[in-house]
Amino acid sequence: MYQVHLSLKDLQKIHNAAQIINEKIEQHYTIPELAELVDLPEKKLKAGFKHLFNTGAFRYRCQLLWHKVKNLLLADKPLKTIAQETGFRDKSALIKAFKNEFGSTPIQWKKDQENKVTA
Repeated sequence: MYQVHLSLKDLQKIHNAAQIINEKIEQHYTIPELAELVDLPEKKLKAGFKHLFNTGAFRYRCQLLWHKVKNLLLADKPLKTIAQETGFRDKSALIKAFKNEFGSTPIQWKKDQENKVTA
């Protein structure tokens, strides 16, 4: 299998890509767009995410996105606001995606978290 060589400069660019994802979590970047933003071939970008974060760029973004959604839920933000701040089309799209990912609605997840704290 072909091994991708990653220089220190490449790794810094991958960190830059991760920072872009983190700072603009509501933005849905494709791999080609992200690679262009940090001036790195797509193959190196993909390999670098696997190397540095043990996951691909898409899954990395998903993990950050759901972390932010959960934090906003726990901070009692309205679902409409959470959807806007995290790049979902609307509240319904957020609820559907959340249920697909976690098996419960955001409100039920929040209640479950609150029950864990008081138990």
